[in-house]
Amino acid sequence: MSYFMNNVMGESIDEPDEQGIREVLAELRDVDGEHFDVSLVHESGWSLSVYPDKNLVWENVNEGEVRPRELTLDSWQGVVDALLKLSQGEISTLNSLDWREG
Repeated sequence: MSYFMNNVMGESIDEPDEQGIREVLAELRDVDGEHFDVSLVHESGWSLSVYPDKNLVWENVNEGEVRPRELTLDSWQGVVDALLKLSQGEISTLNSLDWREG
């Protein structure tokens, strides 16, 4: 499966492993008003954007009819786990989480 991750500056990293995902997430400690999130995009079009407060935005960038949904997680490990699930194409697992309309 193919995926990539965008860091806070919008640069793409192809298929980072768990350590690479953690390194991109660590950049959220130094965000500014212009660069304030990171995201992982799967080849299916599903995307998770992550913000410094551990808020996730779940959306399909290929389907405009699918409304973005949000979820705030309690831990950074939970954020890493969600990103790893998306990187592995576990879309149905992520869709089953308790998302709220964005």
